[in-house]
Amino acid sequence: MPRLSSLFAALILGTLGLGCVDAPTEHRVRANAFLRGGDAAAALKEVDLGLERRKDDTALLILRGKALFELDRMPEARDAFARAMDAGKAQREGEKTLAEAHLGLAMVGSRTRDWPAARTHFEALVGINDKDATSHLNVARACVELNDIDCAVSHGEAAGKLRGNDESVLYTLGNVYLNAGKLKEAELTFQHICEVVPNTSSCPYGLALAAAKGGDKARAVDKLREAVDRKVPRPQSIATEPAFASLKDDPAFLELVARATATKQD
Repeated sequence: MPRLSSLFAALILGTLGLGCVDAPTEHRVRANAFLRGGDAAAALKEVDLGLERRKDDTALLILRGKALFELDRMPEARDAFARAMDAGKAQREGEKTLAEAHLGLAMVGSRTRDWPAARTHFEALVGINDKDATSHLNVARACVELNDIDCAVSHGEAAGKLRGNDESVLYTLGNVYLNAGKLKEAELTFQHICEVVPNTSSCPYGLALAAAKGGDKARAVDKLREAVDRKVPRPQSIATEPAFASLKDDPAFLELVARATATKQD
């Protein structure tokens, strides 16, 4: 069991270092080990023990936010990340600490569908490092949810310029173009996925979305069939995909939905 072995090794290292590091650091090492091992509750206990010694320790506060996030305790996770942000600013810590706090707050916003907050903190991450394609992509996703299409296109294209052969970047950018009504750009973007990742399902699935949006039902069904043959990661979402609304009574579409959901798609 490699995960348990890693956990025990980390705990042993933390114990061996008792005479060399301060108590909050010991608790931080143990909490990290518990989080890596998947035990968020134990990690939270370790963090809280450390915070009893040093209440404004930014690293411990960030770990507290992460543990609470894993435990699905979102209001408390938000509070922990906000406290880490305040402590980091007060102690004039570097951008890395602030970036972790912003990321935590952004993820809480995304999980709770507080898209204005998610956008604010993802944009802060872009401000810290505008060469980070993932941050641009996350801003684009938040902007789609907020129906700010200009923002979504701008950040989606920025991500594409930084990581233009990445499947997730291309698929997200393609969907951004669909939301913007730029069907030709969307189709070209999805087609590019076929060129860089030839056997993935996201290329024909994206092309099916574009065809359905453009009213070409026959091409939409044809491309969806190709995607299903390649294994769609979340087949249950096909039937509820808004772009496929015009196909909901099409027998060929319904057959594909049934086939996709009846077959293990991983």
